[in-house]
Amino acid sequence: MIQKQIISIVIIFTVLPLILGNCKKDPDIIYSEDTEFSDEVKVKIIGYFSDAMEPFISKDEKYLFFNNLKGDSSKNLYYAEKINDTTFLYKSEIKGVNSVYVDGNPTMDAFNNFYFISTRNLDTGNKTLFVGEFNNGTVTNLQEVQGTINIPDLYWINMGVEISEDGNTMFTSNAKFNPGENFPNKGNIRFAFKENGDYNTPENELTILANINTDSAVEYAGELSSDGLELFYSQVTLSDPPIFKMLRAVRKNTDAAFGIPLYITEPFKNDSEAFAEAPSLSTDGKRLYYHKLENDTFSIFMISRQ
Repeated sequence: MIQKQIISIVIIFTVLPLILGNCKKDPDIIYSEDTEFSDEVKVKIIGYFSDAMEPFISKDEKYLFFNNLKGDSSKNLYYAEKINDTTFLYKSEIKGVNSVYVDGNPTMDAFNNFYFISTRNLDTGNKTLFVGEFNNGTVTNLQEVQGTINIPDLYWINMGVEISEDGNTMFTSNAKFNPGENFPNKGNIRFAFKENGDYNTPENELTILANINTDSAVEYAGELSSDGLELFYSQVTLSDPPIFKMLRAVRKNTDAAFGIPLYITEPFKNDSEAFAEAPSLSTDGKRLYYHKLENDTFSIFMISRQ
């Protein structure tokens, strides 16, 4: 049985630098630099004063969804209302989703179907993907996501989720935790298509993601552009020290494989070992949000491109 307490420590990769200190694998992977995004700006959430992580901008640009780092009920989900691109007004916890376990990594399609990750049911299986209907700060009709995107193998879990604007394509990030260990020794990005309400992985999944997933690092926090032609994601090397990157891969059409990824340099411009992760793209593709550790606190930042 996978212990909830262990998975809760690392499910959203918020403490990897602390637990990978003695883990040594292949050296850091070298990528060409992507300098399209620049001008890093810290996002302000008026009325909110704690860690803010796993940002997601709703498709209508009205809301910012995010989770905290820890609290009385482990990680919880919150939302704020947009004032401008870098300023939001804190509203409240998202009602109907939070539990005493880890609840995080929010995403939503254009029809207000709200998806997130939760460890609440790990003792009865290893499903961590949930969906409900969002309306004015409350999620109803909550249920587990069904389909082959769920991992039947023991010690494997989905720990991240992203839904396309039309709700028909789901990207997840999974990881394997060996018995007795509190960090993943494997992890990669997967995707699935919606079929009769379930999310099932296609036969060409490995081909589409051939340039994305590696053996020497964990790939996670995938984010698909509205046109389906760009994939943004995080990567952390299982090395000493761990190196975080945010990457962007492009393809010519939605049936093609993603090309060789490029390293988005702006969040790491002043510190190559910065703890920055979890990219989230605006609907128009011009703004990229993510969280970053600064002065012992995680905050949301934004970079932009013309």
